[in-house]
Amino acid sequence: MPLDGPSRTVAGQAAPDLIHPVAGYRQWRIHDGELRSVHTWDLWRAGAMTARCHANKAHAEPPPVKDCSCGFYARYAPFARTASAGTPDLVAGAVALWGRLELHPHGMRAEHAQILALALPVLPGPKRRRVIRVAQALGIPAVPARRLRAVALRQASPIPKAMRPPDTTPNKRAAPGEPDPARLHAVGDRGERRY
Repeated sequence: MPLDGPSRTVAGQAAPDLIHPVAGYRQWRIHDGELRSVHTWDLWRAGAMTARCHANKAHAEPPPVKDCSCGFYARYAPFARTASAGTPDLVAGAVALWGRLELHPHGMRAEHAQILALALPVLPGPKRRRVIRVAQALGIPAVPARRLRAVALRQASPIPKAMRPPDTTPNKRAAPGEPDPARLHAVGDRGERRY
């Protein structure tokens, strides 16, 4: 469900559905002290970022495009606190998304993104220290996972449940050709590891 066009008219003027950045939640990998996309290994940096297409499909519209996998992926809700606990490099966090949006049952893709915060691992140790160093380098907070939503909602708004497409796939699994909701942040985020 793309959200890039006007949908309401007030006093003869069209207004977009969403005029504020929206909150999303995703995971990254920490590699050599940097934050990288899970599958494309793209470097995430401080400040606003604009999506680019990795699929090399010809389309005139900016990401995300309906029949392509481009755009920044994020979920509507934070990951479980233990989702990245068992790995030395996965870290969860919150982002603000804006511009063109494509909504799916469990998450969305966006044209623009900015990292808002990273979630600290539950236990102290080397991974926690790496997360803190990366957050400091990006100028963002590293917070306990239970506070991630509160931090995100200070700077971005949630997508209203009424705007989210219903999950009509049986057993919460994706239909052929549709993104797998459980891996929404990674769909199309494929590529060679770039070190």
